[in-house]
Amino acid sequence: MRRLLVLAFIWGWSFLFIKVSVEGMTPTTVAFARVALGAVALGVAARATGLRLPADRTYWRHVGVSAVFANIIPFTLLAWGEQHISSALTAVLNASTPLFTAVFAVLWFRDRMDRRGVVGLLVGIGGVAVAAGVGGDDLAGSSLWGSLASVAAGASYGLQLNYAKKHLMDVPPAVAALGQLVAGTVLLAPVAVATTASDGIDLEPHRLLAIVLLGAVGTGVAYLLYYRSVAELGPTTTSLVTYLIPVVAVVVGVVALGEEFHVRVVFGGVMIVLGIALVQRRLRLPRRRAAVPASTGG
Repeated sequence: MRRLLVLAFIWGWSFLFIKVSVEGMTPTTVAFARVALGAVALGVAARATGLRLPADRTYWRHVGVSAVFANIIPFTLLAWGEQHISSALTAVLNASTPLFTAVFAVLWFRDRMDRRGVVGLLVGIGGVAVAAGVGGDDLAGSSLWGSLASVAAGASYGLQLNYAKKHLMDVPPAVAALGQLVAGTVLLAPVAVATTASDGIDLEPHRLLAIVLLGAVGTGVAYLLYYRSVAELGPTTTSLVTYLIPVVAVVVGVVALGEEFHVRVVFGGVMIVLGIALVQRRLRLPRRRAAVPASTGG
């Protein structure tokens, strides 16, 4: 369980690192640096353990698709979104990932969603709306698109998780993760170079430190911790980290970045967590009381 707390701490801080990094780099450059540094970190670990990547085309095709939906799209969207909304709100909205995972499982694998799951999905969607400020004065223009980008990143993660379930179940997690980051690095490189050449780059020391920590620790080390947790604790227990990341991110955003605190973000986050708990069947809805048999006692 200690490993999950460390993982939540790392990923919670990652939203701050994104916020700082994207001040001097384009969103695609932030995504590229994050993936590339993560690949280096995992590559060093793989070399130490003698891990080798397969050479067959099927493997690379599947990790390539996974890289698009697990790294390229969401990492870019999160960085772009944080140019317009706070890191705390980004983390809370991105916590909707398990909700999208459940939706895609229903659409893709025809998984059944019971009444509890449907209620959880509706509560979670409501939480996203509350956190984003739907109906409030502060949701307009760029903040709307920033919020949508964060939610879309969660949807992309959810789609990739179902793709991996279908095509990468037989691949060891560490092999899938490293291949995914390598593929993402190759695919993102030309885009990052083009956007950097067009918009420039401003790497002040604190931004350089932020992107190094985001890539090497927030992606590379975090992936190692995540997959080891899945192997040792199982995916269900490991998914508990989803509940902790927004808590860390909100505190870090307010304390370290001085972001404005909004009660609606916390309230919406609680609704999202409640929705996830219902979808993942951690909570039970009250059932109708059955008829109580007549007592035979005095």
